[in-house]
Amino acid sequence: LQTVTMYNLNQLLQLLQCANPSGLKISLAAIFRFISLATSLKNDILLVQLGDQDLSKPPANLSPSLSCFLSASCDISIDDIPTFWFALKHVIWNEDCFGINDHLPTFSLYGHKHGITPYTLYPPSQTCATPGCSNIRKLITANQRPAVLYTLAQGPIATYSIDLKCEVCNVKFHHSFWVDHKVPQAECERTYYSDVPSIIHIGGHQFVETAVVRMWRSQCLLSWTSMSNCACLYNVALSKGASPPSDFPFGFEVTGDHVWSGIVQLSLIKDLGFRAETLTVCHGGDHKDRFTEAIRARNLHIQMYGQEELRHYCSKCTILYDDDGDGIPTSKLSVVVTDGVTVGHPCCSVHNCHDPLLNNHDRFCLKHLPLVNTCAIIGCNRVVVHSMKTCDTPTHQAVEKAYTERGQARFQLQERLQRTFATTSQQPMARLRAQFGRKRTHNEQLIVSPCGMILAQEMFFGAEGVASVIEMIKHMFCDETIKPGHIFYDNNCTLSYMVCNDPYFQNVGLLVDVFHFKCKHLEEDQWCQEHCNPTFFDELKGDNNTWLFNSSIAEQTNVWFGGYHSICREMTADRYVFLLDEMIIQKNRLLKVKLASQKRSPGNWPL
Repeated sequence: LQTVTMYNLNQLLQLLQCANPSGLKISLAAIFRFISLATSLKNDILLVQLGDQDLSKPPANLSPSLSCFLSASCDISIDDIPTFWFALKHVIWNEDCFGINDHLPTFSLYGHKHGITPYTLYPPSQTCATPGCSNIRKLITANQRPAVLYTLAQGPIATYSIDLKCEVCNVKFHHSFWVDHKVPQAECERTYYSDVPSIIHIGGHQFVETAVVRMWRSQCLLSWTSMSNCACLYNVALSKGASPPSDFPFGFEVTGDHVWSGIVQLSLIKDLGFRAETLTVCHGGDHKDRFTEAIRARNLHIQMYGQEELRHYCSKCTILYDDDGDGIPTSKLSVVVTDGVTVGHPCCSVHNCHDPLLNNHDRFCLKHLPLVNTCAIIGCNRVVVHSMKTCDTPTHQAVEKAYTERGQARFQLQERLQRTFATTSQQPMARLRAQFGRKRTHNEQLIVSPCGMILAQEMFFGAEGVASVIEMIKHMFCDETIKPGHIFYDNNCTLSYMVCNDPYFQNVGLLVDVFHFKCKHLEEDQWCQEHCNPTFFDELKGDNNTWLFNSSIAEQTNVWFGGYHSICREMTADRYVFLLDEMIIQKNRLLKVKLASQKRSPGNWPL
């Protein structure tokens, strides 16, 4: 009854009687079903109308397919449908849709053969939205394609997507984006609508509710669920055993690529929206590669400007001092902790080379690709033998043979037997070092505030070099406003010695956290004891000599961060960086809400 709040039952009956005074057989159930179904089909009703149709007013007639659908689903004679529409069209046009889920079986039973579904995917508007276009008429050039919509409450649904073309400016409007076809086809780009959509286009004919994408992202964030496992969980737990109609051209199974596409688009659209920009990608090519350039741009932006919480502060990581007693802070004490954690993705085998691989199974990047013809034994520069990775030196070939056989069960049993009969009198052969397989990046260096907020993340390729850590700190905290007063690092004894004459670190305490200082640093190391012992810094202690800050937070964060090792280890460099950055962003946002609920006053230092 919610649909007819503006009209009482007598008024509805009078409308129908006036439309057909000869005596139309009227069922109360038919009236309400007709109103609710037709209300949910406004876009479909408009689709077939002429360009001069006023969108604020109901059309005079329904299309034959809609008439047949409403006749079958409402148990109304096809001859009586025009009468129902004439009498009730203003009620339908001015009321909101309700109870659409209750009609899903009706659409499945009667709608599919007429090309009618409850979730047909239309562009945001049926008029041209191109700035400066002179066309103010309704768009009438339409293309309908079958599509699958993955929903949270109803599982996968067979539906259709509609795109509309403006013949004046030659722009085609799709559900999620628009394409300007005035340029050559190879140069066409998709420009996504600026608002975060309620439904995201994740494949050629696949769409998903944004709520489902948020669920997938949360699974990845909170339980380290891979893209393929997110897809499996949906197919098993949320698909409700649904199967496509017999004549439908696509299956209902969601894939890991669909999950990845949804997470990427949601992240990019929202991230660009913060900067008042819109997502633009190539219109052609494979869908899985379409967002690569946009991913690289986002990765580069974070690399240059840092995480969105780089300027974070709260009462758990920053203490403000009011030296004048006027309620205005005059100084602050802030602390960060840095540490490395190994996750890693395949990279070029040349030490510290940052160029990406063309293919994840390659050993060298494009620049160093000629080295594939050089012997894999480190220190040997001879040319390899055909179909091998070593030269014709017998000992080098023996090393490669041993490497190839090492993973086989027969070799493992023989090796165990040889160890059993080994004698101490045997002289070991000189060890040869080689790089037969792919090399991986060394570690991710994290900078974390004591409250748990991840301020920065950077990939180290060759090693967790102290010089690289110094460069990272100076780059991330180049603004004096956010420069920390104390930095905890387990190798600060080396770092502090290297920067003892660097003006940047003149007023920065370089400390070793309490755990590492007690367990892994020698008491005989005078430099470490004098410069990195946290005990000497009284400002870091509170009442009863307790520590004010959690200096072990980086180790604790590493436990969470390391959970992505199995998910990311085979990703390309672009995807690897993007996913880890996105997980950091989402983790920080959750933490910020938690800090606010704990009255920790989280905020960001102004630029």
